[in-house]
Amino acid sequence: MDTVASRTRPASFALRAVAWSLGLFGLLRLPWIETHALLPLTRLESRLAVALCGAPALPVDVTLSCSGADALALCVGAILAYPARWRMRVAGAGCGVALIVGLNTLRIGTLGRVVTSPAWFEALHLYVWPAALILAVAVYVFGWMRVADGDTRVGHRVCEPVTRDAPPVARSSSARLTPRFIVVAAVFLVLFTAASPLYLESAGVLSVAAFISRAAAVALHAIGVEARAAGNQLWTSRGGFVVTQECISTPLVPLYLAAIVAYARTWPQRALGLIAAAPLFVGLGIARLLVVALPAALVASPLNLIHAFYQLLLAATVVVAAAFWRYGANRAAFRRACMGAALGIVVATLLGAPYAQVLTRGAEMAVAGVTSATTAGTPFSDPQGAITLLPSFQVGLYLALWVAAFAAVGWRRLMAGLALLALVQFASVAALCAFSSRYDVVLHVRDVRAWAVIGPLLTVAAVANIDWLLRRPTPVAAAVEHGTGGVPRTR
Repeated sequence: MDTVASRTRPASFALRAVAWSLGLFGLLRLPWIETHALLPLTRLESRLAVALCGAPALPVDVTLSCSGADALALCVGAILAYPARWRMRVAGAGCGVALIVGLNTLRIGTLGRVVTSPAWFEALHLYVWPAALILAVAVYVFGWMRVADGDTRVGHRVCEPVTRDAPPVARSSSARLTPRFIVVAAVFLVLFTAASPLYLESAGVLSVAAFISRAAAVALHAIGVEARAAGNQLWTSRGGFVVTQECISTPLVPLYLAAIVAYARTWPQRALGLIAAAPLFVGLGIARLLVVALPAALVASPLNLIHAFYQLLLAATVVVAAAFWRYGANRAAFRRACMGAALGIVVATLLGAPYAQVLTRGAEMAVAGVTSATTAGTPFSDPQGAITLLPSFQVGLYLALWVAAFAAVGWRRLMAGLALLALVQFASVAALCAFSSRYDVVLHVRDVRAWAVIGPLLTVAAVANIDWLLRRPTPVAAAVEHGTGGVPRTR
């Protein structure tokens, strides 16, 4: 029985959506499905595209990768995972498939029209249309959720909250991760990624990087560190550092904007948040460079810490937010967050390179056999050390989140989560080894750093909400349902 209370569990919904999407993605990749379903669909879309937009000036090879199967899996998976009546889910999935097929047909047609212009073809094929498809899926799914909620409330009184006089804390949307924030953040991240060719080559953004470099030099001088800036380069006794557009274009920007849109209640609050965005991220860019002032005994390589600055900042923010969500915005929650962060730092430091090396060697052996394990070094490109940092960082973040917000769930789930995280890490590194060696695929550093934070979050959500996924009450769900955040209230 679906309830309104069940709809307010975005972490559980996200897990089910990921599971449905991955399952559908795997199903659509089966040879029989590709041969008898996707290939005929792709051919039909190609014929419709020619009928709508005309024949392409040059031959265009429309393969299975042009079928839109990935967008279909995402859209249908999210709809099937949402707690609505099955009639609504089936209808929503059908309309979603029709929408994606129509957009993908238009995509093939427009690509055929610009095939004579390599620049336009590459821009549309690699950036514009992928972003447009994902954005269309997000907008459609969000709109369908609103319609499904209204239909359920009107048609089924059983969907009313079980406890009508639930305390305000249980119904407050400002203190929890809302579906609105998830959708808006996903849309903003897609737009941020799609617009990357614009800001990564922007002279205006480069001038901001030069300003950050000069400001960092002034700040270092103020604390007694020799530094000078020339253009977008910062020179210190520990070496030179180039501040590029990519250095200041952090994915934290779209997340910050999504938080303003989702949680600011009035337009003046939103305007103030938008105005504060520029000085905030310029200040973070300056603080990022100030790590060169740390002593060499504490930080052996400041360049690695500079590159991982925003990753570490996001992880710290997530840990504090988890503690505040669980126990309320008070000193006790902040102490728990600090304890979790300290434990995570110690564990990640102790694990460090040895854990990553063992994991990588094991993945190499699983992919290419025992003989490949004797090959020195990693088989993939890792210029910033993001992949080497990934395994130990994820374990540290997982433990930090557990201490900060989920210690009451029990040590058995803690160990199960660690085992699950290690298994996912092994599979991820093995897949990276296979794709790097066979297909020469190189992951963007931004994607690696994003997965470094998302992986532990999904793992914690899975092991903490496994009972709810099986429709049994959990300690966390019971605490949140009663509005206590896990802290006993004194009457």
